[in-house]
Amino acid sequence: MEISSRSPVALYLQLKELLAQEIREQKYKTHEQISSERELCERYNLSRTTVRQGISLAISEGLLYRIQGKGTFVAEPKIDQGLVRLTGFEETLLTRGLKPSMKVIEAQMITADVQITTLLGLDFGADVASFKLLGIANEEPMVLFHYYLPAALGREAIELIRAFEQKGDWFSFTRYYREQKHIDLGLAKQTFEATVASPHHAELMLLSEGSPLFKVTSIIYTRQENPIELRRAYYRGDRYKFHVSREVN
Repeated sequence: MEISSRSPVALYLQLKELLAQEIREQKYKTHEQISSERELCERYNLSRTTVRQGISLAISEGLLYRIQGKGTFVAEPKIDQGLVRLTGFEETLLTRGLKPSMKVIEAQMITADVQITTLLGLDFGADVASFKLLGIANEEPMVLFHYYLPAALGREAIELIRAFEQKGDWFSFTRYYREQKHIDLGLAKQTFEATVASPHHAELMLLSEGSPLFKVTSIIYTRQENPIELRRAYYRGDRYKFHVSREVN
């Protein structure tokens, strides 16, 4: 790919795409330092402002990261997750050659608040099983999950999930519903929001406070349209992206 002043595409966009292509072609390896701004200016006959714009855009898109006083480096590739069907954390990672594991932060019975009981169709003040799991890929925290299940469904899972953690295995709630509770699953209704890491999130996920996160709230229903799970997941914004294909009317 060449950078051309005759192209209708802005020079900084051409530079960003050239860097992206070189990363895809593995001319730069993950965490390898790229050429300096001065070197890029000289190589492609670009101004310092143009080079800085191109690099800044690549950083904002998660292709690169900068270490003050050291330079700019190739970022870890983001995990690209589709939205057409609900895909589990374990499956998503395994298909990308990553090793999934989990850390159980919380697994206990609690008295549900108004929002939880409303979303799960329970009586006010009902007990629910509450789970807080840290999803890990190759020893790196990726997602913080909060699950809430009705007591009759979740109480047994409390013991099971501890056993899975001790074996170093990932506990799949979807597999638990289907294989052990013989539940015929239906729809998942989801909302997606942009948020930032609170001090609590930052501590658990080894992030800086204020780091970008995707918050995904899901309600899982049976085929009979009964809600059985409320899930709030916080995905690292620097390591995740989501995609969906839609018809155009």
